[in-house]
Amino acid sequence: MDQSTLLINLLTDGITTGALYALVAIGFSLLWWLGGIIHLAHGGVIIAAGYAGYVAVGLWGLPLWLSLLWAMGVAVILGLLIQHFAYHKMLERGAGEMGMLTISLGILICLEYIVTLIFGPEGVMLDSFSLRTPIFPTSGYILDSFSLIVVGAVLLIFLALFLFIKYAQTGKQMRAVAENTDLSLALGISTGRIAMVVAAVAAALAAPASFVYLYSRGLEPYEVIHIVLMAAIVAIIGGRGSLPGALLAGMIVGVAESIMVWFFAAGWREFMTFTLLYVVLLFRPWGLFGKPR
Repeated sequence: MDQSTLLINLLTDGITTGALYALVAIGFSLLWWLGGIIHLAHGGVIIAAGYAGYVAVGLWGLPLWLSLLWAMGVAVILGLLIQHFAYHKMLERGAGEMGMLTISLGILICLEYIVTLIFGPEGVMLDSFSLRTPIFPTSGYILDSFSLIVVGAVLLIFLALFLFIKYAQTGKQMRAVAENTDLSLALGISTGRIAMVVAAVAAALAAPASFVYLYSRGLEPYEVIHIVLMAAIVAIIGGRGSLPGALLAGMIVGVAESIMVWFFAAGWREFMTFTLLYVVLLFRPWGLFGKPR
Protein backbone atom coordinates (compact mmCIF):
# COMPACT_ATOMS: atom_id res chain seq x y z
CA MET A 1 0.00 0.00 0.00
CA ASP A 2 1.47 3.37 -1.05
CA GLN A 3 1.63 6.38 1.27
CA SER A 4 -1.25 8.30 -0.35
CA THR A 5 -3.59 5.31 -0.05
CA LEU A 6 -2.59 4.84 3.58
CA LEU A 7 -3.25 8.51 4.30
CA ILE A 8 -6.70 8.39 2.69
CA ASN A 9 -7.53 5.24 4.67
CA LEU A 10 -6.44 6.92 7.90
CA LEU A 11 -8.60 9.95 7.10
CA THR A 12 -11.57 7.69 6.33
CA ASP A 13 -11.14 5.85 9.61
CA GLY A 14 -10.68 9.14 11.45
CA ILE A 15 -13.88 10.66 10.07
CA THR A 16 -15.89 7.56 10.98
CA THR A 17 -14.39 7.50 14.47
CA GLY A 18 -14.97 11.24 14.80
CA ALA A 19 -18.64 10.84 13.93
CA LEU A 20 -18.93 8.25 16.69
CA TYR A 21 -17.18 10.54 19.19
CA ALA A 22 -19.50 13.40 18.26
CA LEU A 23 -22.57 11.22 18.76
CA VAL A 24 -21.30 10.04 22.15
CA ALA A 25 -20.40 13.58 23.20
CA ILE A 26 -23.66 15.35 22.39
CA GLY A 27 -25.70 13.42 24.97
CA PHE A 28 -23.09 14.28 27.59
CA SER A 29 -23.01 17.90 26.45
CA LEU A 30 -26.78 18.43 26.59
CA LEU A 31 -27.06 17.86 30.35
CA TRP A 32 -23.89 19.86 30.94
CA TRP A 33 -25.37 22.70 28.90
CA LEU A 34 -28.77 22.74 30.55
CA GLY A 35 -28.00 22.21 34.21
CA GLY A 36 -24.24 22.17 34.58
CA ILE A 37 -24.35 18.43 35.32
CA ILE A 38 -21.18 16.48 34.53
CA HIS A 39 -23.06 13.46 33.24
CA LEU A 40 -20.47 10.73 33.74
CA ALA A 41 -23.27 8.17 33.96
CA HIS A 42 -23.79 8.71 30.22
CA GLY A 43 -21.11 6.09 29.58
CA GLY A 44 -23.08 3.57 31.62
CA VAL A 45 -26.27 4.36 29.68
CA ILE A 46 -24.41 3.70 26.42
CA ILE A 47 -23.11 0.35 27.70
CA ALA A 48 -26.57 -0.67 28.95
CA ALA A 49 -28.18 0.31 25.63
CA GLY A 50 -25.49 -1.59 23.74
CA TYR A 51 -26.01 -4.80 25.68
CA ALA A 52 -29.79 -4.43 25.34
CA GLY A 53 -29.29 -4.12 21.59
CA TYR A 54 -27.00 -7.15 21.55
CA VAL A 55 -29.65 -9.24 23.31
CA ALA A 56 -32.33 -8.09 20.88
CA VAL A 57 -30.28 -8.77 17.73
CA GLY A 58 -27.96 -11.60 18.76
CA LEU A 59 -30.21 -13.60 21.09
CA TRP A 60 -33.80 -12.71 20.21
CA GLY A 61 -33.17 -12.33 16.48
CA LEU A 62 -35.17 -9.11 16.17
CA PRO A 63 -34.77 -6.87 13.11
CA LEU A 64 -32.21 -4.10 13.41
CA TRP A 65 -34.73 -1.25 13.48
CA LEU A 66 -36.79 -2.94 16.19
CA SER A 67 -33.67 -3.75 18.20
CA LEU A 68 -32.59 -0.10 17.97
CA LEU A 69 -35.99 1.03 19.25
CA TRP A 70 -35.74 -1.48 22.10
CA ALA A 71 -32.26 -0.27 23.04
CA MET A 72 -33.43 3.33 22.80
CA GLY A 73 -36.35 2.58 25.12
CA VAL A 74 -34.03 0.96 27.67
CA ALA A 75 -31.68 3.94 27.48
CA VAL A 76 -34.46 6.52 27.84
CA ILE A 77 -35.97 4.77 30.86
CA LEU A 78 -32.55 4.54 32.46
CA GLY A 79 -31.78 8.18 31.67
CA LEU A 80 -35.07 9.37 33.15
CA LEU A 81 -34.54 7.31 36.30
CA ILE A 82 -31.07 8.79 36.75
CA GLN A 83 -32.35 12.32 36.18
CA HIS A 84 -35.29 12.02 38.59
CA PHE A 85 -33.96 9.87 41.39
CA ALA A 86 -30.33 11.01 41.35
CA TYR A 87 -29.72 14.43 39.82
CA HIS A 88 -33.09 16.02 40.66
CA LYS A 89 -33.12 14.71 44.22
CA MET A 90 -29.54 15.81 44.81
CA LEU A 91 -30.24 19.30 43.46
CA GLU A 92 -33.34 19.57 45.65
CA ARG A 93 -31.11 18.99 48.67
CA GLY A 94 -28.65 21.65 47.59
CA ALA A 95 -25.87 19.37 46.36
CA GLY A 96 -22.89 21.21 44.90
CA GLU A 97 -20.82 20.38 41.84
CA MET A 98 -18.66 17.87 43.69
CA GLY A 99 -21.71 16.08 45.06
CA MET A 100 -23.28 15.85 41.59
CA LEU A 101 -20.01 14.65 40.10
CA THR A 102 -19.69 11.98 42.80
CA ILE A 103 -23.22 10.63 42.37
CA SER A 104 -22.79 10.51 38.59
CA LEU A 105 -19.51 8.61 38.93
CA GLY A 106 -21.16 6.24 41.40
CA ILE A 107 -23.99 5.50 38.95
CA LEU A 108 -21.44 4.91 36.19
CA ILE A 109 -19.57 2.35 38.29
CA CYS A 110 -22.80 0.66 39.40
CA LEU A 111 -23.99 0.29 35.80
CA GLU A 112 -20.62 -1.14 34.80
CA TYR A 113 -20.79 -3.78 37.53
CA ILE A 114 -24.46 -4.60 36.90
CA VAL A 115 -23.71 -5.29 33.23
CA THR A 116 -20.66 -7.35 34.25
CA LEU A 117 -22.69 -9.42 36.73
CA ILE A 118 -25.42 -10.13 34.17
CA PHE A 119 -23.34 -10.73 31.04
CA GLY A 120 -19.85 -11.38 32.38
CA PRO A 121 -16.68 -9.40 31.73
CA GLU A 122 -16.33 -10.59 28.15
CA GLY A 123 -17.24 -8.14 25.45
CA VAL A 124 -19.98 -8.49 22.85
CA MET A 125 -19.92 -7.65 19.16
CA LEU A 126 -22.27 -7.93 16.20
CA ASP A 127 -21.20 -8.79 12.65
CA SER A 128 -21.82 -6.13 10.01
CA PHE A 129 -21.27 -8.71 7.22
CA SER A 130 -21.29 -7.17 3.73
CA LEU A 131 -21.41 -3.59 5.06
CA ARG A 132 -17.70 -3.95 5.79
CA THR A 133 -16.83 -4.93 2.22
CA PRO A 134 -14.81 -2.12 0.58
CA ILE A 135 -16.75 -0.21 -2.05
CA PHE A 136 -13.65 -0.17 -4.28
CA PRO A 137 -12.12 -3.59 -3.48
CA THR A 138 -9.26 -3.45 -5.96
CA SER A 139 -8.12 0.08 -5.12
CA GLY A 140 -6.76 -0.60 -1.65
CA TYR A 141 -9.12 1.93 -0.05
CA ILE A 142 -11.04 0.79 3.03
CA LEU A 143 -14.11 2.97 2.41
CA ASP A 144 -17.19 0.80 2.95
CA SER A 145 -20.94 1.11 3.31
CA PHE A 146 -20.73 0.95 7.11
CA SER A 147 -18.61 4.10 7.29
CA LEU A 148 -20.95 5.97 4.96
CA ILE A 149 -24.00 4.90 6.97
CA VAL A 150 -22.41 5.96 10.27
CA VAL A 151 -21.33 9.40 9.03
CA GLY A 152 -24.64 9.99 7.22
CA ALA A 153 -26.71 8.92 10.22
CA VAL A 154 -24.73 11.14 12.59
CA LEU A 155 -25.15 14.15 10.30
CA LEU A 156 -28.90 13.52 10.08
CA ILE A 157 -29.19 13.15 13.87
CA PHE A 158 -27.31 16.39 14.45
CA LEU A 159 -29.42 18.23 11.86
CA ALA A 160 -32.67 16.96 13.40
CA LEU A 161 -31.51 17.91 16.89
CA PHE A 162 -30.40 21.36 15.68
CA LEU A 163 -33.80 22.02 14.07
CA PHE A 164 -35.62 20.77 17.17
CA ILE A 165 -33.67 23.03 19.55
CA LYS A 166 -33.92 26.06 17.23
CA TYR A 167 -37.55 25.90 16.09
CA ALA A 168 -39.62 23.58 18.32
CA GLN A 169 -41.35 25.16 21.32
CA THR A 170 -39.72 22.72 23.70
CA GLY A 171 -36.34 23.39 22.08
CA LYS A 172 -36.77 27.13 22.60
CA GLN A 173 -37.63 26.47 26.24
CA MET A 174 -34.49 24.37 26.55
CA ARG A 175 -32.41 27.29 25.30
CA ALA A 176 -34.17 29.66 27.69
CA VAL A 177 -33.52 27.41 30.70
CA ALA A 178 -29.88 26.98 29.70
CA GLU A 179 -29.42 30.75 29.44
CA ASN A 180 -31.26 31.80 32.60
CA THR A 181 -33.06 29.35 34.86
CA ASP A 182 -34.52 31.96 37.20
CA LEU A 183 -35.96 34.04 34.37
CA SER A 184 -37.38 30.89 32.78
CA LEU A 185 -39.20 30.07 36.01
CA ALA A 186 -40.57 33.61 36.15
CA LEU A 187 -41.90 33.19 32.60
CA GLY A 188 -43.75 30.02 33.61
CA ILE A 189 -41.44 27.45 32.02
CA SER A 190 -41.37 24.17 33.91
CA THR A 191 -37.63 23.67 34.36
CA GLY A 192 -38.21 20.21 35.84
CA ARG A 193 -40.07 19.07 32.73
CA ILE A 194 -37.41 20.53 30.46
CA ALA A 195 -34.70 18.75 32.45
CA MET A 196 -36.54 15.44 31.96
CA VAL A 197 -36.90 16.12 28.22
CA VAL A 198 -33.18 16.81 27.89
CA ALA A 199 -32.38 13.68 29.91
CA ALA A 200 -34.59 11.61 27.60
CA VAL A 201 -33.01 13.09 24.46
CA ALA A 202 -29.49 12.56 25.78
CA ALA A 203 -30.30 8.96 26.70
CA ALA A 204 -32.00 8.28 23.35
CA LEU A 205 -28.81 9.34 21.56
CA ALA A 206 -26.95 6.66 23.52
CA ALA A 207 -28.69 3.90 21.54
CA PRO A 208 -27.34 4.69 18.03
CA ALA A 209 -23.92 5.36 19.54
CA SER A 210 -23.96 1.96 21.24
CA PHE A 211 -24.92 0.23 17.97
CA VAL A 212 -21.98 1.84 16.19
CA TYR A 213 -19.73 0.43 18.91
CA LEU A 214 -21.39 -2.99 18.63
CA TYR A 215 -20.92 -3.24 14.87
CA SER A 216 -17.46 -1.65 14.68
CA ARG A 217 -15.29 -2.41 17.70
CA GLY A 218 -17.56 -4.21 20.16
CA LEU A 219 -18.50 -3.28 23.73
CA GLU A 220 -16.97 -4.37 27.02
CA PRO A 221 -18.19 -3.28 30.47
CA TYR A 222 -14.85 -1.83 31.56
CA GLU A 223 -14.91 0.52 28.55
CA VAL A 224 -17.42 2.84 30.25
CA ILE A 225 -14.64 5.06 31.60
CA HIS A 226 -13.01 5.45 28.20
CA ILE A 227 -16.35 6.14 26.50
CA VAL A 228 -17.40 8.88 28.90
CA LEU A 229 -13.87 10.31 28.93
CA MET A 230 -13.99 10.74 25.15
CA ALA A 231 -17.46 12.27 25.47
CA ALA A 232 -16.19 14.79 28.01
CA ILE A 233 -13.09 15.68 25.96
CA VAL A 234 -15.06 16.24 22.76
CA ALA A 235 -17.75 18.23 24.60
CA ILE A 236 -15.12 20.46 26.23
CA ILE A 237 -13.24 21.04 22.98
CA GLY A 238 -16.44 21.78 21.07
CA GLY A 239 -17.91 24.08 23.71
CA ARG A 240 -20.64 23.67 26.28
CA GLY A 241 -23.93 22.72 24.64
CA SER A 242 -22.75 23.46 21.09
CA LEU A 243 -24.01 21.04 18.45
CA PRO A 244 -21.65 22.28 15.70
CA GLY A 245 -18.85 22.31 18.27
CA ALA A 246 -19.43 18.69 19.28
CA LEU A 247 -19.60 17.58 15.65
CA LEU A 248 -16.46 19.47 14.61
CA ALA A 249 -14.54 18.50 17.76
CA GLY A 250 -15.43 14.85 17.27
CA MET A 251 -14.14 14.95 13.71
CA ILE A 252 -10.97 16.76 14.76
CA VAL A 253 -10.22 14.28 17.53
CA GLY A 254 -11.02 11.26 15.34
CA VAL A 255 -8.88 12.42 12.43
CA ALA A 256 -6.04 13.53 14.72
CA GLU A 257 -5.98 10.11 16.40
CA SER A 258 -5.84 8.35 13.04
CA ILE A 259 -3.15 10.64 11.62
CA MET A 260 -1.12 9.99 14.78
CA VAL A 261 -0.80 6.39 13.59
CA TRP A 262 0.94 7.76 10.48
CA PHE A 263 3.89 8.81 12.63
CA PHE A 264 3.71 6.63 15.75
CA ALA A 265 2.18 3.42 17.09
CA ALA A 266 -1.56 3.16 17.74
CA GLY A 267 -0.98 3.47 21.48
CA TRP A 268 -0.17 7.16 20.98
CA ARG A 269 -3.79 7.99 20.04
CA GLU A 270 -4.68 9.06 23.58
CA PHE A 271 -1.59 11.26 23.74
CA MET A 272 -2.82 13.22 20.73
CA THR A 273 -6.33 13.51 22.22
CA PHE A 274 -5.12 15.00 25.49
CA THR A 275 -2.66 17.26 23.66
CA LEU A 276 -5.56 18.70 21.66
CA LEU A 277 -7.56 19.18 24.86
CA TYR A 278 -4.64 20.98 26.51
CA VAL A 279 -4.13 23.31 23.56
CA VAL A 280 -7.82 24.22 23.38
CA LEU A 281 -8.04 24.83 27.14
CA LEU A 282 -4.90 26.95 26.96
CA PHE A 283 -6.16 29.31 24.25
CA ARG A 284 -9.98 28.91 24.35
CA PRO A 285 -11.02 27.44 27.72
CA TRP A 286 -14.69 27.86 26.77
CA GLY A 287 -14.25 25.63 23.70
CA LEU A 288 -14.27 26.19 19.96
CA PHE A 289 -17.94 27.21 19.78
CA GLY A 290 -18.63 27.91 23.44
CA LYS A 291 -19.24 31.29 25.05
CA PRO A 292 -17.10 32.79 27.81
CA ARG A 293 -18.95 32.91 31.13
